[in-house]
Amino acid sequence: MYSFQQTLCCVSASIGLLLAPPAMAQEVPKEGPVDFVVTTTGEATILAASQGTMQLNYEVIGMRDTLESGVNGVASLHCVGAASVFDGKFDNESGLCRTTYPDGSTTVIRYGGAGILGSTAEGKWSFIGGTGTFAGITGGGAYSRISGPPPRENSFASRNTVTGNYELP
Repeated sequence: MYSFQQTLCCVSASIGLLLAPPAMAQEVPKEGPVDFVVTTTGEATILAASQGTMQLNYEVIGMRDTLESGVNGVASLHCVGAASVFDGKFDNESGLCRTTYPDGSTTVIRYGGAGILGSTAEGKWSFIGGTGTFAGITGGGAYSRISGPPPRENSFASRNTVTGNYELP
């Protein structure tokens, strides 16, 4: 026999599933602006050479929380990248990011930039592919990043502003 709480939980879950919108391909304009902010957190592998000089390889995850839709809408983000840091500065950051949207569509970008370790960075990015709604996407733009305080030991956090344009076939 189910308890009252178990029954209530099952009924609530069933109602939630019935009322949830179906995961469908979104209707996205064929071209437009890219303009969003994403907050990320991650961990790095560091090979230190001396004070302020190191090879930094990192992996980050993040989420965009917005009322927008399409390219600028709610999505999760997974990036891997690297930079060689000399005297606390780098001019060779590069990496790839995959963005996953609620309908399962994805985009992939590559990026490159420069900055100051633990402070700010900026650079350029470009789409290199997409699936589902974003198959064949092209375009690119600029990004800027502000580092935040680390949420735990051996980790980091940042706020990233991304702007540019996209086109779909």
